[in-house]
Amino acid sequence: MGGLTFESPEGATPIDAEGLIPQAIATYGDLCAVEAENILAAAGRHLTRRRNADVSWLDEPYLRRLHSDMFGEVWTWAGRYRQVELNIGVAPHKIAGEIGRLLGDFHHWNGLTPADMPVLERAARLHHRLSWIHPFRNGNGRHARMAADVYLHSQRHPLPDWPGEELAATNDIRRRYLAALRAADAGDFGPLLALIESLLPAR
Repeated sequence: MGGLTFESPEGATPIDAEGLIPQAIATYGDLCAVEAENILAAAGRHLTRRRNADVSWLDEPYLRRLHSDMFGEVWTWAGRYRQVELNIGVAPHKIAGEIGRLLGDFHHWNGLTPADMPVLERAARLHHRLSWIHPFRNGNGRHARMAADVYLHSQRHPLPDWPGEELAATNDIRRRYLAALRAADAGDFGPLLALIESLLPAR
């Protein structure tokens, strides 16, 4: 499979077939289907049992294990930090340090009162920073969204209904999502929070 590159949507990391486990995959659609099956199984493991609200479980090994559970049936490098430069994300040698800084910041945010930082904003910041670091060769957005969902679940907070297929294609919601992440890069979390809130179940 060496040399095969899948077409990916606007703003996504280019995907090559290095490390691909299933052999009968020829198109981006085929790849999305097998990844979705693996991610669904991971959601069954990580979003059915509620984790401790003190989030002591949210550490560096957990973030890597989550990615491995989401993509380990598809990619040999699942759960391992990338060693290559991408068109997005920090340099490979900075990944471990940035993950450490993120976790330190996150545990600080989680110690704040909801008045100082609401639970949903903490989740949005975790989501954004993981996407910004881009620690893995691929699957970073989906990993960031699930990590944030696991945190929300631990806090007994409703989960957003992420439109998986729509975010995997070039369309208005994907453009809105990417624009919200870019705004968060500049310190404005309003658009990302508004997007997540719009995806929460009606009360």
